[in-house]
Amino acid sequence: MRPVTSEHLLLMAWLLWQRAVAQPTVCPRDEARCAVNADATTVFHMHCSGYGAVAQLPPACREPRVISTLVVSQGTTVDALQPRVLDGLRVRQLELVGLGIRSVSVAAFEAVAADLRVLHLQDNRIERLPLGVFRTILHLVRLQLHNNRLTQLGDGVFSGLVNVVYLTLNMNRISSVDADAWYAVPSLVTLMLQDNRLGDGGGGGGRRLLFPDGALGRLEELRLDANRLPAITADIVSGLPSLRRLYFRSNDVEALPVDVFRVSRRLEELDVSSNNITQLTANSFAGQLAL
Repeated sequence: MRPVTSEHLLLMAWLLWQRAVAQPTVCPRDEARCAVNADATTVFHMHCSGYGAVAQLPPACREPRVISTLVVSQGTTVDALQPRVLDGLRVRQLELVGLGIRSVSVAAFEAVAADLRVLHLQDNRIERLPLGVFRTILHLVRLQLHNNRLTQLGDGVFSGLVNVVYLTLNMNRISSVDADAWYAVPSLVTLMLQDNRLGDGGGGGGRRLLFPDGALGRLEELRLDANRLPAITADIVSGLPSLRRLYFRSNDVEALPVDVFRVSRRLEELDVSSNNITQLTANSFAGQLAL
């Protein structure tokens, strides 16, 4: 057996160092894949790209500065979001858009939950959200999930989102919604649900689409265009006392029920264009002083 010389040890150390340097990371310091605009106390914008096709997001480094906006895009494809993504970073706005993400771990956002205010997950391939996936993001105010492949929303899927005011779920394949899911987002002001399949599955279990009383008391804008919905029913609007703008375009509505909007005292804008409505009765808009 040949003795190990100091030259061998130096070579081995250099190879290990090279391997560590080559390991891709998400880091605002000395990472060639990340362009950073920062000062000594804050990372204002961090844009990382070019990781290639990977099973999960690369590991993050330890960084005490708060990152105002972190974007991962361009030349990166991620199959799944693993538990505790970006552990070591403090992020206010996280954008993981157009990465081809298919699945999300229930513990994916635990490591960044304390500082996260805005989360963009649109334009991916997410088919299912595990119940409780957002349970730790208590300060989140904006969540964008549009243009994915979601098919249902179960009770508990929005747990933790008590401060979210803006939620996009449009351009998915949602046909089933558990009405109790909406109780988890009491601060919601804007809800985008257009371009789904709500008319196919009703509200889940054969029920109609339903926003129960007391669930969305602050909701002001609701978009339900292009959902194959046959009618605007009291179940949709009666539980939304703050509703100001309702968009119901390109559905299968043939008539507006009498007094359906009587409880919607704050309604200011209603769009039911591109439906099959042939006539309106004198009481179609009963009680609407704002329209």
